Amino acid sequence: MSIEDLRRQAMEEELVVEDPNQYLAPSRSDKLFGMTAAERMFVSVGCFFLTTLGGFLLLLVMDKIALP
Repeated sequence: MSIEDLRRQAMEEELVVEDPNQYLAPSRSDKLFGMTAAERMFVSVGCFFLTTLGGFLLLLVMDKIALP
C-alpha cells in the first residue's frame, strides 16, 4: 500500500462520533474529595489543632515563650 492509497482510504472512511456524555458519571454535590461535610470538618479541625500544637512546641523549644 502506498501513502496515496492510505490517504484515499482515510478520506473515504466515515467518522463515528460518540456521545461523550455516556462516559460521565452523575456527580453528587454532597461529597467533595470523597468525604461528607462532617468528615471534612473533623479533618480541618484536626489540621488546626496539629498546626497550633506544632507552633506552640516550636516556640517553646526556641525559648521564644516560657511557661510560668
